[in-house]
Amino acid sequence: MPRQNEKTSLLDSAGYAYNFDRMMYINRQARKAFSFEFVDDNPESVIVSSIQEPKNDDDWRFYTNLPMSEGTEKELKKVLQ
Repeated sequence: MPRQNEKTSLLDSAGYAYNFDRMMYINRQARKAFSFEFVDDNPESVIVSSIQEPKNDDDWRFYTNLPMSEGTEKELKKVLQ
C-alpha cells in the first residue's frame, strides 16, 4: 500500500488531518475535505490538483466520489464550523 501512504503524506503536508468519525481528510483553514474513497480511488495528480485548486468563496468544498445529499452536506458544514 505504498501509494496510499504517499497520498496520505501529500494531505498531511498540506495541513489535512484524518477524521475517523467522518472518514475524511479535513483542513479547516482551507475549508476543504476529501473522503477516504476519493483519495483511495484517484491518482496522486488528482489529489495534488484538488489541494491546489483555488477557492473564490468561504464555503466548504467536499471532494467525494458520489454527490452528497443536501442534508448531509449541510450537517457536515455545521459540524465542521
